[in-house]
Amino acid sequence: MSRFPEISSLFGALASNLQTQHPAAENEVDHSLYVLNRSLNLSEAPRVRVLETALSLMGFTAPQVYESAIEFTVKTLVAVLSSSIECKVLKINSYRVLKVGGLIPGRDCGSVVEMCADILGKFDGHNKGNLSALLLHNVIRVAALAPCSPHALPSTSDVDMEFDDSSTSALANLVGHLTNEFTVKNGEIPSRLMLWHLDPMMLKQDLSQILQEIVERPFLCLSMEIYNRIEWRSKLICIAISPSIFAETRALLHKWFLMTGLASVMEFLTVLVGQVLDIISRPMWWGISMEVGSKLPFSHAYFPYDHDLLRILAAPVSLEYFQCLLCKISGSISTAGVHSHSSPLRTAIKISTVDHKSMWSMVVNFPDWFFYASILLFCDSIPADNLGSGTFPTSVKLKSRLMHDSEVACPSGAAKFIAWFLNPMNESSQSLTVDYLVKVSDLWTLKCSCPNKGTEVKRVPKEKTSRLKLLHNKKGITPQELDSSAVFIWLKEFEDTYIKIFKTSGVSSSNAKGFSFHRNLFLRKVPLGILLLCPNRLNLAGCSLLLHYAATGSIVKLSDMQNSGKGKKVPNYYWQGDSLIWIEHYTKTEAIAGCRIVFDITDVAESISPSMFETEEEGVNFICQLKSKSWDYLFQCIKRLLEIKIDGDGAHMQKDLLARVMRWRHQGKDVFENNKDMDFVCNTLDV
Repeated sequence: MSRFPEISSLFGALASNLQTQHPAAENEVDHSLYVLNRSLNLSEAPRVRVLETALSLMGFTAPQVYESAIEFTVKTLVAVLSSSIECKVLKINSYRVLKVGGLIPGRDCGSVVEMCADILGKFDGHNKGNLSALLLHNVIRVAALAPCSPHALPSTSDVDMEFDDSSTSALANLVGHLTNEFTVKNGEIPSRLMLWHLDPMMLKQDLSQILQEIVERPFLCLSMEIYNRIEWRSKLICIAISPSIFAETRALLHKWFLMTGLASVMEFLTVLVGQVLDIISRPMWWGISMEVGSKLPFSHAYFPYDHDLLRILAAPVSLEYFQCLLCKISGSISTAGVHSHSSPLRTAIKISTVDHKSMWSMVVNFPDWFFYASILLFCDSIPADNLGSGTFPTSVKLKSRLMHDSEVACPSGAAKFIAWFLNPMNESSQSLTVDYLVKVSDLWTLKCSCPNKGTEVKRVPKEKTSRLKLLHNKKGITPQELDSSAVFIWLKEFEDTYIKIFKTSGVSSSNAKGFSFHRNLFLRKVPLGILLLCPNRLNLAGCSLLLHYAATGSIVKLSDMQNSGKGKKVPNYYWQGDSLIWIEHYTKTEAIAGCRIVFDITDVAESISPSMFETEEEGVNFICQLKSKSWDYLFQCIKRLLEIKIDGDGAHMQKDLLARVMRWRHQGKDVFENNKDMDFVCNTLDV
């Protein structure tokens, strides 16, 4: 029996009670008794004088009477809606089928949604006992379980029921009445999750709203913001408890990234993947009960395409797992090359190598492996004579372990991963990229091994690179701190190589318009491997040059070449000594990027340090060393932002920057006690 007429009449009664409340009747007992009598005597019977007198003596007021009438009407509606959902076993031929669905047909659910949206708009001041949330949840539940026809068995298509324009608008209006604070109850599907199933466009809107704020607030610590902000956390939990919604969300964000190339989209996707994995591994930390958390699916339900790869990527960053990752990549490249003879098939394969089901799409969600490969690329720059000296606490153990693995020890292993990471669609381009990356790695090794400070490095032919290794065994060479001139010369060589790589690595797929932005974004971060490997080999200006290049993709410009007293041409840099005066010319975008790169590289160091060091103290010292070398650059970028007056962008920019600075200051440990510059930054931002 259809219960739509009953539900409709109850909504009408509820609307009547909401509309007939007399706003000035708070102390008018007679008026409240009149309304109560009218609700008790549906006919035109005379007023019950005895009841009036009794209630008057008990001191009931009009608002209490109205609230009671509304409360019981809502509870009656909820009871009727709940009873319209049934679960029973049907026998079809020789098979038994479990039927779960509603008695209200889909054509009537649109009207129920419209009536609910209208009622909730009038609920202000009547939300006692969370009545509106209770009514909202049950209406959405009925709509989600509605059959397409009165006698049809529910199927997966029933969830995607179509509403007319007015009902779709009413469904959208329900979103505004969802509460941000919610708890996942055992056996209960959250209302927001059911709305996403009813209308997938709402999922896109929710993701777009978060992305818009991420773009507008570049200094947000996204992982902390998602956890601390109730609204965002509730959305993430809804995504986490539904593997199908997670897969759809990940596919959508990945598509947006390929279309736009925006780093903010990739950042959001990376954090989302990491935190969903965190939710299913420790649900109680996210506020999910043990009973519900124990029923969450395993990780393979969220990544059904290549779960073995996920095991590698989610494992601690280490040489062992990096070797496994290289093997997986080599297998995918060889498989793709089998079909290279067929042009249409080759095009389809190229597109499939970067879609949301691909190995590449999963790897880019774990960017720590890219930075780890960048460290391995430059490991040969540590002379063998210094392995036991303690001069390079960051990389001594790493280097000594690499020497026992020929495939990974050679920079070509790391270069192979980086080349595939930058362009998985073109195997010939990968081969060329590997050659170029090995070359710049050898050039850096030569620069580190050169005893004369500031000696210019010439281009080294590939057949002569083996001679570089002899420098490691040459006694009498002591490591020294490389100045900004040495770093500049090497960066210029890297930039020339970078241009050559891009000229030969075009992407023809129209579905990956933002792919070049991805390559540009990550290729210029390769030199950060030097900073992560041996921050103590660089002076402050040299460290700042690497950070500047990673943030902006450009090298500090040179003025006209001037003749020195010896008739030798010497570049006149934009810095004076080791001061960073070129940052005074940064645009706001460049200054923001400069701050972000320091925060990001410190986060990477914090993430991978447990795998690189045997003790926690060594990892903490490494992070502190990195912070000490990058502070001058960060300070100058913040000063530039203060000069541009970032407070003109609203209170969020300055507040977010202060929060990031304070978090960065205490990563590892605070090494800025009694630092006047740090105190100046914190005091200036904290206004």
